[in-house]
Amino acid sequence: MKAILLLAFTALALMGADASGTWTGTLTPGDGDAGPAHLVLKQEGAKVTGTAGPNADEQHEILNGKAQEGKISFEIAGENGAMKFELIQEGDHLKGDVSREHDGQVQTAKLSVTRSK
Repeated sequence: MKAILLLAFTALALMGADASGTWTGTLTPGDGDAGPAHLVLKQEGAKVTGTAGPNADEQHEILNGKAQEGKISFEIAGENGAMKFELIQEGDHLKGDVSREHDGQVQTAKLSVTRSK
């Protein structure tokens, strides 16, 4: 019986937390001028869908969204190329790196958002 419970808890830990919800915080590009960030995520198993943008009024569809072991990755298409998000979920906090290639150069930023309750 103990082995079955241990196996069940291990499986739950490997699945990670559900990233579904509305997340708000900041996006800080390499130049350090932080701006707002607003994400609306829906997770079904390992698939993540939803939208992302600077606020609730300006949202872009998430593409290729994946969740695995507390790591969330997705892209959003933009006028200046796709932005790639590589995030780590720690409870109600998502943080990580955002990058895109523009005019042959890679631009990077840090994202830090908290789930709205």
